[in-house]
Amino acid sequence: MNRIFYIILLLIANHSFAQKIFHQPNAKGTWQYICPFRDRSYILAIQQGIDEKESFGGATAANIYFGKSSLTTDKVFWKDKIYLKFANDNTSREDYNGDGIKDILIFSETGGRGGNAYYYLFLINPKTKKIVRVKNFEKIVNPEYNQKYKVIASYGLSGSNYYSIYKISKDNKAYQIGKSFEDTFENDPKELDKRIREILKKPVH
Repeated sequence: MNRIFYIILLLIANHSFAQKIFHQPNAKGTWQYICPFRDRSYILAIQQGIDEKESFGGATAANIYFGKSSLTTDKVFWKDKIYLKFANDNTSREDYNGDGIKDILIFSETGGRGGNAYYYLFLINPKTKKIVRVKNFEKIVNPEYNQKYKVIASYGLSGSNYYSIYKISKDNKAYQIGKSFEDTFENDPKELDKRIREILKKPVH
């Protein structure tokens, strides 16, 4: 019986989802930890510097984990690869789907001589203790959530500045609605409201 018990423990210890992942003093790269819920055993961890040769634009590859930590083992619910520039204070909290819960934005990189910023978005659900990445959000330039119309307004800086309007689908994908339009009205909020209303009136195919 003791031998069987030992084998079971060995199998558990060697399982990839039953090892110590977080808070390892000698783990490769630079680690950043975010506690998204009141229960601080749940952790969103970013591991940067895993491979400086693997890059996308001006950002390098990083691993991101979501899991539950304990003194001896960590349970990792999911792991993903993202691309980030090294930066301090690269995360922020803001509601991006209108549920009143502040989600997590992680800064990715800049373009357009520093005027265009890109982010990853992770939606938070404290009730189910789940975190979900919004696909394609990292392609949206300078995103800002419009609480009034429940949309994401993107403002791209280029030769001519332009707006694009996005929504998040039920399967957590960011998608554009309507066509992008040039900012010929100098950020006038009334005109922007009008343009968003016009887009929302048109059927989505």
